[in-house]
Amino acid sequence: MNQLLAEAVTEAPKFVSSVVLLALAWGVGQRLAVKWNLRQKRSELALSTARDFHELYGDFFATWKLWNYYREVVKPQALPGASRWEMLKRAAESEGHFEAMLVRLCCDRRLTASERVDLRDFRLLYQQLREAIRDDRPLSWRSSDHPDYQEFKRLAPVVAALAAGEALPPDSPRDASEALCHITSRRAGAGEGSAVSQPTGGN
Repeated sequence: MNQLLAEAVTEAPKFVSSVVLLALAWGVGQRLAVKWNLRQKRSELALSTARDFHELYGDFFATWKLWNYYREVVKPQALPGASRWEMLKRAAESEGHFEAMLVRLCCDRRLTASERVDLRDFRLLYQQLREAIRDDRPLSWRSSDHPDYQEFKRLAPVVAALAAGEALPPDSPRDASEALCHITSRRAGAGEGSAVSQPTGGN
């Protein structure tokens, strides 16, 4: 009996050490699993945002070409089922989806000052199509040399890469709110070197 007790006392530290090591290994494994799952989720969200942006970019071009053709080439009365209201509705819906994407970007990532300016300028350019339809005029990007069209093409890959890239989330909801307010400001480029023409009208 004494020998059994002595062996138990001798082996107890080894048993405790094994239990502690197993607990530590389990804890580290759980922490790594959580981090991996979060990273994978962020990656999936980024890919989803990038796909949304690509669709919106294509929709912008399709609506732009349709509107200019409708406005400058085809007489409205000769195009059954077409109307400026339908074109305006299509542009407004596309712009609404883009605004929703901006909210997602602000909530999902910590945006730098330059990234906020790029998003803000691209948003203003994106709005020009709806404003042209609203004012019953063609979108006046008549050549690839038009400064706004050049800026639109320059910023599109920047925004696409921003949407698809991995990044840290904002420090707080307040930071996300401030980023969104900055991006949706109509004072784009004031004192910040923006090449975007200043728009008129409401948001």
